[in-house]
Amino acid sequence: MSNRYDVNIAGYSLAVKTDRSADHMARLSELLNERVREVQKSGATTNYLNVVMLAAMKLADEVLELRGKQDEEKKLLEQKSRDLLDALDSALK
Repeated sequence: MSNRYDVNIAGYSLAVKTDRSADHMARLSELLNERVREVQKSGATTNYLNVVMLAAMKLADEVLELRGKQDEEKKLLEQKSRDLLDALDSALK
């Protein structure tokens, strides 16, 4: 069941329907607002849309970095699992 939340992003209200919890939505909007403030402090632009888009790009960059690290760790874990299975197989022969 979808819930409706009013969130505030960079001083603008937005109504959002989602299955996420109120706490999740509050954390999500705070995270985006943190990035918006970072962009505003840098003085890169004063245009509202550009500020929000740059903040979203910062978040997307973080997601891509984390996904890359997760993929590397997954490959490492898979290799270690194969090595362990090979070692066990050799020990049982």
